[in-house]
Amino acid sequence: MDFLALTTRAHQATGKTIAGIGKDDWDRSTPCAEWAVRDIVKHLIDNNEHRAAQASGRPRRTRPTTDDALARSYDESSAEFLAAFDAQALEKTFDFGTFGPLPGKNALAVLFVDNLTHGWDLDAALGREHVWDDELATAAFRVASRYPDVMPVRGPGGAFDHAVETPPDAAPGDRLIALLGRSIPPTLRR
Repeated sequence: MDFLALTTRAHQATGKTIAGIGKDDWDRSTPCAEWAVRDIVKHLIDNNEHRAAQASGRPRRTRPTTDDALARSYDESSAEFLAAFDAQALEKTFDFGTFGPLPGKNALAVLFVDNLTHGWDLDAALGREHVWDDELATAAFRVASRYPDVMPVRGPGGAFDHAVETPPDAAPGDRLIALLGRSIPPTLRR
């Protein structure tokens, strides 16, 4: 799989969601326990800045994270992140906290899943229907299905909760969200 192309598309989709967040939406609760909408966007910006610095070998650049700057900071950090992940970066090893040291391609795959999933989290928090790109959701499901079902990756306090059941005919996006421990509200099912 070409994770750089998939990640670019995921960043574009999540960027559109973030661009549509209103000034009264930043405090809304999200499916991510203890995180409001602004916290997810700050997390995505932080990931972009941190991993771009690791990939490029340049000092980390930080952007404003006030509510009125979050959408712009996401777009700028996303562009920097995507530019930093060239063929050379994919050959590096990244210290990836919960997941341990990862080769660049694997680190990019994990970041792809994270970005795509948080786009759904934001739409769910805003009460919007999330329109999945089935190719992206299927690729992310394949990556996430390899995540171990042990702490610190899964479980209370882990990066993800344990998987929840979905019907056998669930759409790719619903399967991804359920695999990562999120319940799909009936009003948001596709």
